[in-house]
Amino acid sequence: MAPSLTPPVTPSSFPRSPTGTPSGSHRKHMSLGRRAEQQRPPVIFRVLSTLLPIIAALLLVTTVYLFHLHHAHHSLEDGEYGLDFGWHYAPGGGVANHSSSHHSSPGGSALRHKMDLAHFLLKKYNDARAEDGRKEAMENGGWRGGSEANFIKLVEKISHKDGGGKKDDGDDGAEAASQHTAGGDDGDDDEEEEEEEELDGNEMALKASNNNHVGKDTIIRKKGDPSVHKMSWQQLQRNLIDKDLLPHPIPSSHAARGFSGLPPHLTPAIEGASRGTITCPSSDASNPTDPRVERVLSSMLAFWNEPRGVRDRDAGTPKSQMGREFVPPPLDAKEHRRRYLTFEPDTGGWNNLRMSVENILTLAAVSGRTLVLPPTQVIYLLDAKKGDKKKGRNYDDFFNLTENAELMRRVPIISSEEFLKREGGVDGLVPLDGYNATYREHLLSVSKNCEERKKSDIYCEDLYDHFLAHGQLSPVSAEYPNENCFLFDADVFNHGEEYKYKLDPKIKERVSKFCQKRSPIFYNRTMHEAPLWHFETMDFRYRLLVHSYAFIFFTDPRVGNYYKRFVRDFLRYHDDVFCAAGKIVLALQYEDYLLQNPVLSSNDDGKKSLQSPKPSFDLDSELMGGYSSLHIRRGDLQFKEVKFDSLTWYQNTKEIWKPNEVLYIATDERNQTFFDDFRNQHSGPLRFFDDYRQLAGLDDLDPTLYGMIDTVVASRGTVFAGTWFSTFSGYIIRLRGYYGVSKYYSYYSWLDRKYFMHHWTEVGGGSWYAREYPVAWTSIDGENFVDSDNEADRDDNDAGDDNQPGKLFSREDMDVMKAKAMVVNANSVHKRGVIGGGEDISLAGLRDDEHLGRGIAGRPMNSTPALIGAKRGHIKRCDVNVDTLAYWNEPQGARDSTFVTPFGDNQQGSKPKYLVFTADKGGFNNVRMSFEIIFIIAAALDRILVLPPEQPMYLLRNDGAKKHRGLDEFFDMDGDDYKKRVKYITMEKFIQTEGHPGGQFPVPADKMDDILRASKVCAPGRLVGEGFAPCDIIHEYLVEYAHTPNITAAHHQCLVFDKGMYIHGIPDDINAAQKFCNEEGSDMKERKMVFVTKSMQRPSLLYVQGGKPPTRMLAHFYGYLHFTDSAVGNYYKRYVRDLLHVRHEIFCAAGKIVKALQDAAKKEGFSIDSEGGGGYSSLHVRRGDFQYKKMRIPAETWYENTENVWLKNEILYIATDESDKEGFFEPFRRAGHNLYFLNDFREQAGLDTIDPNWMGMIDVIVASRGRAFAGTFRSTFSGYINRLRGYYGMSMKNSWFGQYKERRMMHEWRNVNLDTYAREWPDAWMGIDADVPPAEDVF
Repeated sequence: MAPSLTPPVTPSSFPRSPTGTPSGSHRKHMSLGRRAEQQRPPVIFRVLSTLLPIIAALLLVTTVYLFHLHHAHHSLEDGEYGLDFGWHYAPGGGVANHSSSHHSSPGGSALRHKMDLAHFLLKKYNDARAEDGRKEAMENGGWRGGSEANFIKLVEKISHKDGGGKKDDGDDGAEAASQHTAGGDDGDDDEEEEEEEELDGNEMALKASNNNHVGKDTIIRKKGDPSVHKMSWQQLQRNLIDKDLLPHPIPSSHAARGFSGLPPHLTPAIEGASRGTITCPSSDASNPTDPRVERVLSSMLAFWNEPRGVRDRDAGTPKSQMGREFVPPPLDAKEHRRRYLTFEPDTGGWNNLRMSVENILTLAAVSGRTLVLPPTQVIYLLDAKKGDKKKGRNYDDFFNLTENAELMRRVPIISSEEFLKREGGVDGLVPLDGYNATYREHLLSVSKNCEERKKSDIYCEDLYDHFLAHGQLSPVSAEYPNENCFLFDADVFNHGEEYKYKLDPKIKERVSKFCQKRSPIFYNRTMHEAPLWHFETMDFRYRLLVHSYAFIFFTDPRVGNYYKRFVRDFLRYHDDVFCAAGKIVLALQYEDYLLQNPVLSSNDDGKKSLQSPKPSFDLDSELMGGYSSLHIRRGDLQFKEVKFDSLTWYQNTKEIWKPNEVLYIATDERNQTFFDDFRNQHSGPLRFFDDYRQLAGLDDLDPTLYGMIDTVVASRGTVFAGTWFSTFSGYIIRLRGYYGVSKYYSYYSWLDRKYFMHHWTEVGGGSWYAREYPVAWTSIDGENFVDSDNEADRDDNDAGDDNQPGKLFSREDMDVMKAKAMVVNANSVHKRGVIGGGEDISLAGLRDDEHLGRGIAGRPMNSTPALIGAKRGHIKRCDVNVDTLAYWNEPQGARDSTFVTPFGDNQQGSKPKYLVFTADKGGFNNVRMSFEIIFIIAAALDRILVLPPEQPMYLLRNDGAKKHRGLDEFFDMDGDDYKKRVKYITMEKFIQTEGHPGGQFPVPADKMDDILRASKVCAPGRLVGEGFAPCDIIHEYLVEYAHTPNITAAHHQCLVFDKGMYIHGIPDDINAAQKFCNEEGSDMKERKMVFVTKSMQRPSLLYVQGGKPPTRMLAHFYGYLHFTDSAVGNYYKRYVRDLLHVRHEIFCAAGKIVKALQDAAKKEGFSIDSEGGGGYSSLHVRRGDFQYKKMRIPAETWYENTENVWLKNEILYIATDESDKEGFFEPFRRAGHNLYFLNDFREQAGLDTIDPNWMGMIDVIVASRGRAFAGTFRSTFSGYINRLRGYYGMSMKNSWFGQYKERRMMHEWRNVNLDTYAREWPDAWMGIDADVPPAEDVF
């Protein structure tokens, strides 16, 4: 018989009259112990329990007072040994100054004298050890690299030794020792109150070092800059912006992070995803965050994706490929679920609550329930500031829950108060009608705010008991000895428990490995169908103190990874936390910059010299770096073996810090002198949370957020050392995983577990909750089970084991491994013909999507800063993976994504300016070349490009249903990067925007209908009779308002963009312009230089009539447009390569053909290169309306001229307009070659289902991927094939022409000459990711 629901009458409760048990109760279980009425103890025990604490308190007060009387006359002078009792730890690891409380409280003076004496004795002992410590530091000094230049030398050294990685035992050790021992204190200067004069980087370094002794050949140990952390937020922002030190933000489309990520073709889940954003609060108008700074903070700290990838957004819908058993469909805005999950918060500190609620949120999502938050209440160790009228906190005070619309579609979240309003009625799931009115009001009051005190009038358990009485108790627990693992298998869920014996053996093995000694519980229909599911997680019997990924296991890895992303992307702190943390991070990075730049040293004559500072922070591609961090847990941590003094902390970690490195310490240690021994050993400054109260505006924030801010700041350190057993340190390491940090840059201070993060460890390889496991973040954007990380292992001799750490793994060792990875990668890449680097050099080498510098067209990463942050493009809208055809980068690098043209009109508030044009009248490649020029001119002038109306195009009228086309039907203008980077509109939109009476270029009312019709589709005069509107009406309208510049690419002219000429009227580099326009020693005839000037920029509407003389634009853009600044010129070459490519559907069809050819080639023993090309070779044989008759040669001549190009019996793909494919190409067949043409793949590539005007473009792409290629000289079709081959990084030594005289023309460097359009030139692709002109010796 179930216990009565009538509340017992107790002195602490409201009067409760029995009313019987509510009908329809769903109560399944009532926990004994906390729920049952406790027997009242005898009176004597109750009296003693009251008196004993009082007696103990009196004894303590007496002892302290007597001690004070004894020692007061022996007290040291105030401040003699620097113990300031004004420091008070703020929750989460900050230090707050509340000095008055100790001086005014009883016994405060005695306590101060007692601690002064203890500190004096401790300092005396430590002083005796200091010299030995310094000697040991000299012998075992830490990282010896010290600068980027030294790192580059290290790479070169290893390269010369074939990657041996042997250490150089020369002067570096002495240098490291001098850095550790050169005098001066650490320079925290917290006691310094006067304002520092704002100095630039050089002056600051000089000032910070001016008290240090300088000897010959000594590198000075610099003090910490005392002013950075005392700056205001506005001062810091101004310094970063004015000195051009603000890092470039990471592109929002860069969704895969560092070592945690995978190549794009392995992460379909993040297709369409963008990095999350952070918005700093705007409530303080006097202290705003500059939008440029906010973008950097956002890209730096947002580890989540928002929006999530398309597949995650579609999860649970018919579009999804995942089973819907455990991924319910998202709700519409007005829907809600009448199935609920209620729970009780964990009884521990914040990170315990966080872990528990990760499980709860995941289970609410899996089971398709509305999540009911517990009432607001005070949380252990999260103390609000004095005077805070808010009673307690709730999860949505910390996490961005109810404000996240996408999360609310997946898991509706309501308060307990709202739950009772919805379901507390007579027909509700948790009816209140079974209680009297007083108790009903009591429960309603508890649902708002409650306390975990049994004698409280708002006791939380009363409400939880009510929920439990009407719901199903969850049977799972993570607490010993009742530990479970919670398993989710679709077959067991659908067919019953007995199906668990039929699981695949591999799945059974994984389950066994995951659960270990824990009892498995499968999620079943009974749990799923309960209207109310209650988790009694406050009770130790059912506690969920465990990471969600270590407790919940999905036998389908796609679902498991989905929920790991779910936690990563949705369970994140409010923006206030990240914004405050970001301010501290930028301050730390700026201080490090001032410390490291410039370096003060002595010349041979003993005089000081100052080197030039580096131009930017020393950060990686994830904007990580500039300082390192520690978490030193000292407070109520129950594991005494990991609590030791600061000298031990230093000794256990010394080799992982750089000399002079800024160290940020997250700690709950209140006594600042605790860190003196660490300060005395480490040459750089130590910084703490409380140092940034003013700069980060911490006093204006809720102090319950302080620990979370501390966590984020510590997670961004280059290297991190944490406290073993601490969940605070654990979560820092989880965040570092989300940020993609290498495992080799995370440590623990306890020597027995120092290198624990350096090895892949399955969940349960230690405590289930006290540390984090890499499976939480590694490769979770993929679809498979994850059994290892993406990094190379350390050598066995280096690694040691957990209890025998082996030799120290220093910062130098980290850099050696990094350098080895670069060398190994360079060697392997060289063999594949890939010289370029990736966005981030990792210990594991480069991932596929990071091979950004293609083949011989690329350059090493240290020469291509434009590639930092870039990713290889991806072929979208294709049912097969053909990503090897994507020669472009999407997104482009961070620098390109934020590029601002120097030739724009920067007048604030000015009306938009436009560039309109007419397309070339020739075939598609003529149209393409002309469009490329206009595309760049519009971008360089920062004008909105207006696309011409759709119209019939020469040779592109193969669709009987539709004879007209627009440029967007050939070029991919749908990509996210294109839309963000290219300002364009259609002619129709232009007329609608500017042609109305209030627009810049009004259309007469009587002509509006005709012009609007023509702006959609028009035709030249001779085709108007076929039902098209005349294009002339658009032309006449544009001529009336527009200025047509006197520029042409077809009549001995070059267009020069020179910043000096544009701004001041005096060219910066007239010689470079003259050389380009009249190349000495080439076939170039003298061309007229036309400079872009402000007068050309002045008209609001420019009209480039590129279709016919005298303003035709028939040339290659890189042969007509010249930027005297090579870095800018290369930017626009990348702009064309990365943004102006044909549509994905064209690449998809071409990719299917390439794959079919390569599959056939493999069967014949031919191989594919590392870039996905080759296996077959290709030709382009132009035969049709080609006006150059001498180039039209018979097939016999074709074969004779190219016979030595082809391998024996090699498959040949022939792109041709020759109609007689059987007879004409017989000489090639007789030589033993299997020939293939486009029509051979009509069914396989689905050619009959796509636009017939795309066939020529498909031909180009397939031909461009051949191992060797022979084209038709003077054909722009063959020319573009060679351009693509250049983009793919293929050697021009494998490109030929079928005409004998010109057959080797691609084999030697030639600059663009007057005959600029007849062929392509290596200027278009060689070294364009660098900032300098291409080298002409390698192409």
